[in-house]
Amino acid sequence: MRRIPHLAHRLIELVYTIQLPVVCSVRGWAAGLGCNLALAADFTLATTDTTFWEPFVARGFSPDSGASWLLPRLVGLTRAKEMLLLGEKVSATHAADWGLIYRTVNPSELDSLTEDVLSRLASGPTVAIGLTKQAIYYGQHATLSQSMTQELFNLELSCRTADFKEGLAAFRENRPPRFRGR
Repeated sequence: MRRIPHLAHRLIELVYTIQLPVVCSVRGWAAGLGCNLALAADFTLATTDTTFWEPFVARGFSPDSGASWLLPRLVGLTRAKEMLLLGEKVSATHAADWGLIYRTVNPSELDSLTEDVLSRLASGPTVAIGLTKQAIYYGQHATLSQSMTQELFNLELSCRTADFKEGLAAFRENRPPRFRGR
């Protein structure tokens, strides 16, 4: 019985902490582990007919796969308790309004929006994007001073990249940058 939650925990932690941005597309239901995978992603896109649900208490057991950690951080204690203690199902529209997910779209638009987000991330300065994601999550349990120290370290690293040089050149030449992920 412990093996399945252990693997789920490792997966959630990997999705949440990996330096690469994670994009998640959801159609239909996202319940339990599926819901928490969507919450752990950096950009979760869902169709307007999607429902998010934490069914744990409704099934007689306490949450796992990071639900009790992720939800309060994303939507605050009151809404986290609404989902976890009362087992309330949340529409994609409400999830987006609450800041639980990035965006909702009509079902026919999900694939193109997902491709757009992926393309924007992949064509950006990927080292700087990864360092920025790392700094955002580091800052959740660090002081302001510690976070600014981490930002300085990350700034030093990102300023050594070819993408940084390209960004400066593009600014000077008044043109869009052509980042290559280096």
